Amino acid sequence: MKRVALLAIVLALAAVGCGADDGGSSSATPTDEWAEGYCAAIVDWADELRLATDELRDFRSLSQQSFAQAGDDIRAATDSFTGELRALGAPDTEFGEAARQAVETFATAAKADLADIERAVANVSGLAGISKAVSSITAALTSMNRSFTTMVNSLRKLDPEEELQSALEDAESCDDLGG
Repeated sequence: MKRVALLAIVLALAAVGCGADDGGSSSATPTDEWAEGYCAAIVDWADELRLATDELRDFRSLSQQSFAQAGDDIRAATDSFTGELRALGAPDTEFGEAARQAVETFATAAKADLADIERAVANVSGLAGISKAVSSITAALTSMNRSFTTMVNSLRKLDPEEELQSALEDAESCDDLGG
């Protein structure tokens, strides 16, 4: 079912990216602070997306209003998330600018996916419209998930010394990702 696909996509977003904390570090470097902000932003975004899509899980109670609210909530969550990531700037590593560019590429792709979600929400009319909207929203969230995964993989490839990966593993907020 499509509502299960929505939940799976949201959960996949949270599962990608960071590892478990190995007990913490004694003093935070700028890279550690970047990693903490990065994971905290992901955790907040995944939580907000779960809440935004809750109303879309029960087909019996779906309405144009619930779609509009979900669309607004997805936009707000994603705008906030991409804003937080952009505000982090580049991590203080040799490849920091390339990492910042990976984040920017994701943010641009997410904006395009949000436009698809808004179009789907705006076109909801009747049962056929609801089914089509769910398909469109699912496709847009899937695309957003692919862009997110690409960003995470890009960050991993940019880090031959594993400085950033180590910071992500040590960041307490990454523990909340369950990955």
